[in-house]
Amino acid sequence: MSNLSSPSFAIAIMAAGKGTRMKSETTPKVLHTLAGRSMIGHVLHASMGLEPEKIHVIVGHCAEQVQNFVETNGSPELRSRLGWVEQKEQLGTGHAIMQLMPVLENFKGSLMIVNGDVPLLRSETLQLLRETHEELDYAATLLTTKVADPTGYGRIVRHHQQFVKIVEHKDANAKELQIQEINTGVYVFSWPVLQQYLPKLSNANAKGEYYLTDVIEMLVQDRMRIGTVTAENPLEVLGVNSRKELAEMECILHRRINDHWMEAGVTLRDPSSIYIDSQVDLAVDVEILPGTMLQGRTKIGSGSRIGPNCQIRNSAIGEDCEIRFSVIEQAQIKAGVQIGPYAHLRPATVVEKNAKVGNFVELKKAHLGENSKASHLSYLGDVEIGKNCNIGAGTITCNYDGAQKHKITMEEGVFTGSNSTLVAPLNFGKDAYVAAGSVITEDLPAGSLGLGRSRQVTKEGWSESRRPRK
Repeated sequence: MSNLSSPSFAIAIMAAGKGTRMKSETTPKVLHTLAGRSMIGHVLHASMGLEPEKIHVIVGHCAEQVQNFVETNGSPELRSRLGWVEQKEQLGTGHAIMQLMPVLENFKGSLMIVNGDVPLLRSETLQLLRETHEELDYAATLLTTKVADPTGYGRIVRHHQQFVKIVEHKDANAKELQIQEINTGVYVFSWPVLQQYLPKLSNANAKGEYYLTDVIEMLVQDRMRIGTVTAENPLEVLGVNSRKELAEMECILHRRINDHWMEAGVTLRDPSSIYIDSQVDLAVDVEILPGTMLQGRTKIGSGSRIGPNCQIRNSAIGEDCEIRFSVIEQAQIKAGVQIGPYAHLRPATVVEKNAKVGNFVELKKAHLGENSKASHLSYLGDVEIGKNCNIGAGTITCNYDGAQKHKITMEEGVFTGSNSTLVAPLNFGKDAYVAAGSVITEDLPAGSLGLGRSRQVTKEGWSESRRPRK
């Protein structure tokens, strides 16, 4: 870990907790996902919107797992800004920030502190918090919000609208219990100030922990200037502590995402049945029909109509495509393509412009050329298909011999008859034909016909001889 000598703004994300109420034996709390991102991934995304010089992630439980996951799934720009600090014992929020002291020894700027389990937090809210802190030169600035039921939360006590203190629920008197403004646990501190107060924290309390809110109390006692910013929507700052809360938060996030795309010019038919992940990118005039899931880094071009009942993950769909009742994973679909119903496009598949993939067709590591068609009941794996080809119903590629995969290449204009079996490796020249019902094991030159089936035998009168006598 390298020290920072000059940056003016950094963010610390507290992600050391186990999340006992999540009841998971394999997944740390902050790695549970909603709308296509982990909880900490959402927080990191919001943090990157502020363009901090450094984001310090404080890890503890399953530290290596959290770090590997974030770095594997993060963008190069995110990875270049990340720093990792380990809190070996989880002894409170103040103790977590204490772990930054060696790293930020020469840092002179503002430090924002955010929890790693608040996935609805927006960059705009964090930016307002930062600007308020820096423009008014506060020692600390708190993000607050107002809730209908503040039970269990620390209350924000004011006098003539000015911040006075935070009172924890258990310590509040009857009047203070009526306060609906609460502390969200998101702060910006002047690091040189915070650096002086962290060593003064005490763990002389029931839990034996060091609390960051005690720093706020000390700052008040020393008459340091403290500011607040109120988040208008309390849902934005809610943390996730259980699977039930995770599901509730995901529903809220999906509604937010769907609203965003409808405002951006996308038509959603029955939004309540449509699930769009946070990293999906949709162009104007896309239409999404009921029962559709768009996941991962999927991108869809203008004029395309998706659904009903499609699942598309990490795929690029061009303009003016129509996809119905189909599953597409890690594929590239160019403009004007028709897919479905009931097609399955598996990873490394490319479908060129104006091609057609029909009902019950499966493609895996297949390249279907421009204007080519595979309309019915086919499996095409490890195959390169040129322009203007026609794949007959029931055609399959035998690309796996039990040990290795083999490739089939078809040049422009190849035609395969129905129920053809193509045993790889094979090369078909331009305008080659395969007769229906053939098993093809040898290359076909350009313009040739491949016929590989047994000769028909017809026995006249056979059925009469098989009928039982009366």
